[in-house]
Amino acid sequence: MKQGGFSFRWWHLVALPAFIAWLFFSLGAYYVAHKPLDATAVQMISAQVASWADFSFSGTALWRGLLDVVAAIWIWLAVLGVGLWLWRWLGPADATIGEVALFAFGLGFGVVGLLILGVGLAGWLQRPFPLTLLIILTLAGLPVLIRFGRQLRFPQRPSPLIILYLALTIGLAFTVALLPPTSWDSLSYHLRGPWLYLQAGQIYADIDIFSLNYPFLLEMLFMLAMAVRSDITAQLMHFFFIFLLVGLVYQVAVSGFKLRDGWTAVLLLLVTPLVWQLAPVAYNDLALAFTILASLLAFIRWHEGQSTHWLLLSGLFSGLAMSLKYTSFVAPLFIGLWLVWQHWRQPRQLLRLGLIFAVPALLVALPWFVKNWAFTGNPVYPFVWDGRYWDEFRSIAHRAPGTGIGWDIPALLTLPYSLTLGIGDNSGDGQTGPLYLALLPLLLFYALSRFGRRQAPFAFHFLLLFALFQYAAWVVGVIDSAPLRQARLLLPAFVVLCPVLAWIIADLQRYDHPQFSLQRFINLVLAVVILFELVTQAGQWLSQSPLAFITGNQLRESYLAHNPSVAYVYRASQVINETLPPQAVVQFLWEPRTYYCELDCRGDHILDKYTFLEYQYGTANRIAQALAAEGVTHLLIFEQGLAFLQEAEAVGVIPAEEAEYERFLAEHTRPVQQWGQVYTLVELIP
Repeated sequence: MKQGGFSFRWWHLVALPAFIAWLFFSLGAYYVAHKPLDATAVQMISAQVASWADFSFSGTALWRGLLDVVAAIWIWLAVLGVGLWLWRWLGPADATIGEVALFAFGLGFGVVGLLILGVGLAGWLQRPFPLTLLIILTLAGLPVLIRFGRQLRFPQRPSPLIILYLALTIGLAFTVALLPPTSWDSLSYHLRGPWLYLQAGQIYADIDIFSLNYPFLLEMLFMLAMAVRSDITAQLMHFFFIFLLVGLVYQVAVSGFKLRDGWTAVLLLLVTPLVWQLAPVAYNDLALAFTILASLLAFIRWHEGQSTHWLLLSGLFSGLAMSLKYTSFVAPLFIGLWLVWQHWRQPRQLLRLGLIFAVPALLVALPWFVKNWAFTGNPVYPFVWDGRYWDEFRSIAHRAPGTGIGWDIPALLTLPYSLTLGIGDNSGDGQTGPLYLALLPLLLFYALSRFGRRQAPFAFHFLLLFALFQYAAWVVGVIDSAPLRQARLLLPAFVVLCPVLAWIIADLQRYDHPQFSLQRFINLVLAVVILFELVTQAGQWLSQSPLAFITGNQLRESYLAHNPSVAYVYRASQVINETLPPQAVVQFLWEPRTYYCELDCRGDHILDKYTFLEYQYGTANRIAQALAAEGVTHLLIFEQGLAFLQEAEAVGVIPAEEAEYERFLAEHTRPVQQWGQVYTLVELIP
């Protein structure tokens, strides 16, 4: 018996049992490493639930949270209004109403971000001006917003169970987004940079935080949110991208793959822990995934209809991606290589299409590279060339070349497995979930066999090759540098695979056998994973206890002072704010998180500040003189962080001469306060 071009006997007797065994192995390995609930979590959850009996509701706290949400919605409506104005000139005639909404949000996001950049560079960040600008943008966009609202239609409604799951998983993440910021990079630069700029009233160059000279588009909206309302509103700016990603993944499944609906793709997206763990924090990863997928969808739509408006949009969104992270270069590079591959025999056509795509991409991203060149002398600071505050020593401390897995063939072959289990991950910002690894054999079957490829649409080949291209670029980095081994750097590839896998699952129906349906079996596996991940998410939500803060049962200061991830650095920052003179300058050592310090506190962003001084000046006396010349009056030393780095033998960031470091502390500092074995605040002796 044959169906779909191959023997069912071979399929059922060999391939199918092997694939099912792989499914069970992948899920088992993942949930052994990432248990939905362990004994400690259960105890913590029980304690949190027990405390609910004493909950009361504070009208002030609820009003505060409502204002944060309203301010975020206001900003995003203004963004949509700006985008809809642009859509009148840029939008393709064959776009669906869903595509109009999604691409208009992206266009408005880019324009408003660049407007805030211009306002900041001009020195107009005093609070009344950003608020006035937001009011003007809102009034200008109101007519098109009203007209668009009358045309808006929602996609096919999913089943009640899917609606319930969407409400639960997005709702849990939303309440976490209403908590005060605690994530590492947010406190180091995503929020610290906008706070510094708002304090100064302008965007300025004299800050030794190299990440502030990354492309900084979303942080401009963070800055607007903080000027209008608060840092929680800034977090909600990133959280909103979870809705844009859901809509875009759905749209790719429907427009690119011609699926009846895209809800399976949406479920695959939301069951990825990275998504709901990153959504509530003030990072830019969801925005990056959105702009990259939007660029790829626009290219797919151009390929289908040949409307140059779509190719132009693809270029614009590639430019937006390059305005968020340097790692986004893989998207425009991939699209450019695809154009060359398709049209290399037609040089004039290639030139025309290349210009339509590349010119908008470069124009959108160019302001960030020009700003970097003006601020640091390096348009792609801190990479390729040196620049302000940067040299070869700091470049090595930052990249840690030679610390990756190298050309270890077994390690390279098992990298998808170790990536899924989180082995060696250097960020701890989230897990991939088990499904990408579990469904990898299906991806390979459809990609490599003529049976799978035969009926695949263009979107399948295009998106699958992009995911492979980004994975290859990531592997090249991991081979050389351990710090690049972070699952979240692959988030765009995982997002792209969601509609691809949804199409494969839908297509499996043609291989059904009267005795067994692989499609129904995989849907059952998906349901089990959804349940496990929802339990995991609920457990993490309960451990964070967002209701205590939202309802006013816990004040902001108390929440931060007792949060395990920031308690000590927050307490130390409060002591600095309350006890040191206003003119004090505090250099943090082995600690970059300066957000809660209101004085002139300077973070150790690469954890190399002391070691760099040691490299430059050598002796304890000269190091003390150099710090004094920088105006530093105090040091906050992250003792626990230094001990961890010493144990890990992190050469380049720990003192090379331990005796000289001890001499520096003994002869040139006096203790002010100590927090256990975690932090020590010292004063430099004049």
